[in-house]
Amino acid sequence: MKHKKKGRKIYTYQARNRRVFSDYHPVRSAIGTAVTLVLIGVIGFVGYNVVGPIVTRLHQEELNPTATAEPYFTETPPLETASEPAETVITTSASATTATTFLTTETAETTTTDPFPVRFAEDVDVAYLVAEDALQSLDSVEEAAKKCRENGYRSMILPLKLSSGKLQYASSVDKALACGASNESQLTLREIVNAAKRYNVTCVGQISTLEDHTFPNYFMEGSYVFQDGTTRWLDNNPDEGGQPWLNPFDAASADYLAGIAAEIQKSGFTQIICTGTIFPSFYHSDADLLGNHIEDPARRKEALVSVLNRISDVAPTAGLYADLFAVSQGNEEAFQPADLRMASVYMEIDPGEFTDSFTVADQRFDPGTLAFREKLEMLAEAARIASGAHEVIPIIQAAGMSEADIDNAVAILSENGFKKICLHK
Repeated sequence: MKHKKKGRKIYTYQARNRRVFSDYHPVRSAIGTAVTLVLIGVIGFVGYNVVGPIVTRLHQEELNPTATAEPYFTETPPLETASEPAETVITTSASATTATTFLTTETAETTTTDPFPVRFAEDVDVAYLVAEDALQSLDSVEEAAKKCRENGYRSMILPLKLSSGKLQYASSVDKALACGASNESQLTLREIVNAAKRYNVTCVGQISTLEDHTFPNYFMEGSYVFQDGTTRWLDNNPDEGGQPWLNPFDAASADYLAGIAAEIQKSGFTQIICTGTIFPSFYHSDADLLGNHIEDPARRKEALVSVLNRISDVAPTAGLYADLFAVSQGNEEAFQPADLRMASVYMEIDPGEFTDSFTVADQRFDPGTLAFREKLEMLAEAARIASGAHEVIPIIQAAGMSEADIDNAVAILSENGFKKICLHK
């Protein structure tokens, strides 16, 4: 049987696109339209919430420019004015990033906007000696500055170098670090100045000079050494707490103190008060061990003044602390106005110590039974005469004085031409 040839069978039908992701598929067209609408919405949201505030901020800056105060941990030189809003920096230990927050509502309570409280005459700068523990943290520094401001004190005196020889700040002087007088965990001088500046309070530094038991305990240079050159002198038996002292006859002592004074002044402290420029109490037998120069009055005075002049060379705002009563008794060896190059003398005046007549610079003064005003005026004039060409900055020993008594004393001194006054309390 023969088979019939059929040939190729051809099927015809209307074309239908079954590929969903084809460019012409209706489903893809709908998805594309939806995605486009979503993108337009996202762009509009971002533009409104991100770009909009930036444009608004720029417009506000044009109308009311503002400046940001340097953070008080910075090492850059301090600004001359305290008119900028303060800046708080918060660092988290969980990451290496530093977040910065501007707290303008808190800093508005500081001197950036508020006038300084009126207590004393506007042209009189009264500095108050704060406690040693005020330098333990930034919070304690700010708290001390805040209290000074609230009480009308434009400056605060900070004890930066104690009679032990310890420094209360992170020093950059190599030998201060080497002997353990300072360490890097302490506040820097710049931090201290900037923290006080937030309340428009300036800083005055106070340093103990030769009364130092830290540096000479580590270094033989700068200490009193027996003439054999190998034994360090102490002011008492070691078993009874004997301590070494800085030796003004050794140039290393002056160099060390000058380095400290220089970094204090460069950091923005307006003044430096040098205390403790004295000799220890020697026994007569110590002259056999150390040399006869420790008993020579002329050489002793020359040695003390040389230390102060060395400090003055690098820190012109540094001045000598002296006690007027000790001056009147001839017991202030470092007080040698004719040889002293320091421009200022910080003279402590305690009216309660003066009951008998005394003589300074060949002039006799008799406080007798004078009233407080007349007595203080007399003592202030005696301080001026004794100091010669040096500026006298009175230090009022205010322990036991009421606030009204302090106001009265400051008023009396300011009326007599003193524009810088210090208070110890």
